[in-house]
Amino acid sequence: MASKASSPPSWDFRRGVATARVLTQLGLDRGLSLDALLRHTGLTPAALEAPQGEIEAQQEIQLIRNLQAELPQIETLGLEAGMRYHVTTHGLWGYAVLSSPTLGSAFGMAARMLNQTFSLSTNEVEQLGDQVMISYHVEHLPPDIRQFVLDRDRAAAVTLPREILGQPMPYRAVLLRRPEPSPQMVEAYTQLFGVRPLFGQPQDRGLFDAALMHQPLPQANAHTKRLCEDMLKKLVDARQQRTGVAATVRDRLLRNPGQIPDMEEVAAEMRMTSRTLRRHLTAEGATFRGLLEEVRSTLTEELMGGANLTHGEIAERLGYADVTTFIEAFRRWKGVPPSEYRRASGLANRHPRLTRRRFVPR
Repeated sequence: MASKASSPPSWDFRRGVATARVLTQLGLDRGLSLDALLRHTGLTPAALEAPQGEIEAQQEIQLIRNLQAELPQIETLGLEAGMRYHVTTHGLWGYAVLSSPTLGSAFGMAARMLNQTFSLSTNEVEQLGDQVMISYHVEHLPPDIRQFVLDRDRAAAVTLPREILGQPMPYRAVLLRRPEPSPQMVEAYTQLFGVRPLFGQPQDRGLFDAALMHQPLPQANAHTKRLCEDMLKKLVDARQQRTGVAATVRDRLLRNPGQIPDMEEVAAEMRMTSRTLRRHLTAEGATFRGLLEEVRSTLTEELMGGANLTHGEIAERLGYADVTTFIEAFRRWKGVPPSEYRRASGLANRHPRLTRRRFVPR
């Protein structure tokens, strides 16, 4: 009896061929042959030039392995790769980020549409008082490429805001799990981040002032942002459907919009502990908080378009403690408050006044 194939993790999505072009060009600039770079990837030179071409994550991983095998002496290889991922490299996703009203809105959009990037790492953004912390995770990846991916994705995360803002984003601190490397590599990290990293830390993280999240972006354009996001959503629907444990959790969260369960309730229904559920989601490159945010964003548009509900009533149905928290979340998703979004979208709302009473999450 044939065994059932396991579902691919949520990071293992198809991605634009542009990432393969970036990595291949890096190798060519370092003197490698195209044959050596594309060995065992299943990619052809013609595939690299296809305007709408896509590749599998596993093909990108093999390309990374080829780079590392051919250039083992280049310690900064991942950083060099990451600095080649410009705003325009990311296509629609890059233009959506570029046209966001604020840096915080850009971060929120970027996180929601992570599967339209070339990232192999996963990340979480969290505000802690007057600072924002970004945590990077690569535990789900093969060990031999983890450091390259961390270096590449973090360098890309520095390059993007620099191009959007026209200046480097000042970090308060950069934490790296890896032991302290050679002095040359330490200097490369310091030049990239603007601060000397702390090595041997429990997690890979970056911290910066929360006030930066309110910084207006010079090329903000609400119409362009919305157009790009609409097109990205269609690509997401066509390219990837969630599978595995993440799909089960998402379906459970969507089942009853008026009574969204917490992690313990979902885990109990799936006959496992919350710790086990968290472990399964991590293996798929997902988090319960991320899935909840995704579901809330989806349900908000449905509730706004299908019923004449106040923002307070929507907040209650989505399990927010109060309407203010809901409005802050909506700003992260859309870059504007819900009232402004409703006016721009022509969504009916016979109750324009916000209900300010507090709600207890169900």
